[in-house]
Amino acid sequence: MKKIISSLSFLLVFFISHNLMAQDHVLWLHYFNTYKLSYRFSLDSDIGYRSDIMGFERWQYRSGLRLELTNNIHLRGGVKYLHGNTVPNEFRPFQDIIINNRIGSLRFTNRFRFEQQFFDNERPLNVRLRYSPSVSLPTYIGVLSVGIEPFINLNSPSGIELASNRTIFGIAHSVSKNTFLTIQIIKERSFIGNENLLNNNSKLIRVRIDHTIKPLKFNKLFERKK
Repeated sequence: MKKIISSLSFLLVFFISHNLMAQDHVLWLHYFNTYKLSYRFSLDSDIGYRSDIMGFERWQYRSGLRLELTNNIHLRGGVKYLHGNTVPNEFRPFQDIIINNRIGSLRFTNRFRFEQQFFDNERPLNVRLRYSPSVSLPTYIGVLSVGIEPFINLNSPSGIELASNRTIFGIAHSVSKNTFLTIQIIKERSFIGNENLLNNNSKLIRVRIDHTIKPLKFNKLFERKK
């Protein structure tokens, strides 16, 4: 366990020192919390902070109610608020469909997220779809994962268009029974008008903590149905 933690710490220091030396490289600190309300319902919340060495800062806060419709299909809905020194304040309702499957040791996750973006400036309402397929594999150094996440605007004046796309690589390790630490390398490409006009190409180093809180199980709300 000490060897794995040391390896993760080395990777973290290496990635930060190597990648946070340019304007388009961003450090992203992100904490996720799942509070179990019952066997099927939970309150999912997170808080995130992004920054680079050029003065860019952005905060985000999100919370939503999740329903485990089956063991493999989850539904979630909530709201998100964003603000920063170089981005407009944004209020963003969202709705998720999350589908999990396993083949042997491989875990496949498909997340469909619909978002409605309300801005505090004169920008009109934007409606978009975020599709995030990923696959993960447990190894002796941690859980390795890879995925993509295209952002698709659904109500642009020119029609449906690809706004940006992420490629995500990660390694996760269990810190305690209910807490995971993940380090992710995210390559993000943003476009203007359509996928043929590249606007920005940046890299993000995300340090992610996932924490689950399970209250005392006094009643049948927490019993797993057979």
